[in-house]
Amino acid sequence: MADVEIRMLGKFEILMDGKPVLAALNQSRKATMLVQYLVLQKGEKVTHKELTDTLWNGERSTNPDMALRAIMHRFRNMIEAEGLKTMENCILTSRGYYQWNPALECRIDVFEMEALMEEARRQLNPSAAVARYERVLELYAGRLLPLSCNESWVESRSLGLHAQYRIALFQVLEACKRKGENERIVKLCRRAIELDPYEERLYLEMIQALEALGRHDEAQELTRRGNAMGCLHYAVEPERVGVVSRQARQADRNLENDITRLAEELPADDTPGAVYCTFETFRQIYHLQRGVQARFGIPVYLALLTVTPAQNTDPEETGAMMNHLGELINKSLRRCDALARYSETQYVLLICGNSSAEHGNTPLERIKAAFYRMPAHGRYLLNYHLYAPEFHTTEARTHND
Repeated sequence: MADVEIRMLGKFEILMDGKPVLAALNQSRKATMLVQYLVLQKGEKVTHKELTDTLWNGERSTNPDMALRAIMHRFRNMIEAEGLKTMENCILTSRGYYQWNPALECRIDVFEMEALMEEARRQLNPSAAVARYERVLELYAGRLLPLSCNESWVESRSLGLHAQYRIALFQVLEACKRKGENERIVKLCRRAIELDPYEERLYLEMIQALEALGRHDEAQELTRRGNAMGCLHYAVEPERVGVVSRQARQADRNLENDITRLAEELPADDTPGAVYCTFETFRQIYHLQRGVQARFGIPVYLALLTVTPAQNTDPEETGAMMNHLGELINKSLRRCDALARYSETQYVLLICGNSSAEHGNTPLERIKAAFYRMPAHGRYLLNYHLYAPEFHTTEARTHND
């Protein structure tokens, strides 16, 4: 059985017995994304719809289902052309699902890094924890899938992995300082600054290590560089960098405590239903979601629901009916949606989603059907109008498929 390895940190590469394979993937952006997305799901089944929404997010495609099957066929042809028997069944397909084969023995740097971080956190032996953090630094060759970094499913995962890398880095730096390994600190910081060129603490740690090694000119040059980058205070001098570094570490600890308290004050809300708010708040949510739409190409739909009472209908009854309708709308939408009272007889809705098939109509029809099942609905008509604002993504997209 050939040894299969997939690298996703710093670049995307599939290796077999240490040699790169499937170079033809570079000719197909969609086939590459298909493999990357399925691998990151860690063997979980992915629906046809989720894949098409992911691969064609915000793009026009007359028949994404057929295109997905064509991409899958192309990928299998690549495997066959290179005679990669081990990978023949790397992607499993069943009715409505795709899945990266969990039985395939394969080393994936992302999952190895996450496992090492978890092991390090659980270690009671500090030296054993540092050994695992060291291995994380070796694995972390750069940001997750840099050529796909603008995809929403990559970006959030990339941020989390980079945060874990920073934790490992500073743990190793602290261990090096305890041992007086200043040369190692310089080497680690130099590489880390390539990844985070504006990280103040890295400059401070490296300047301090250079001073300890008697390399004053290099420390001065790095100080000037940090000042020019705008990540060091102009008054920082190499001779005082130890004091500033201690202040920076204390500030980091204070910030960690502050963000922990903030997270506790903003707990996850698992309450089902949409955000029910005032129209002013709705306006702000709308502008925010339009920004998300422009950034990630996620469709946003604006809907206006109007209730028309029959003649001589009691205003109090209409008010009660509108309150019931508001509750009904709230339960019919998702937590990523919002609604607000727009007038005495109108609600405005913001429906978010990435379903090109749904186009926002299904929830509105569901609301209308439920409304007409309400008591006394015969004295009221419910109509809605759906508006899909145009959007332009902020990143230019290239298409090879």
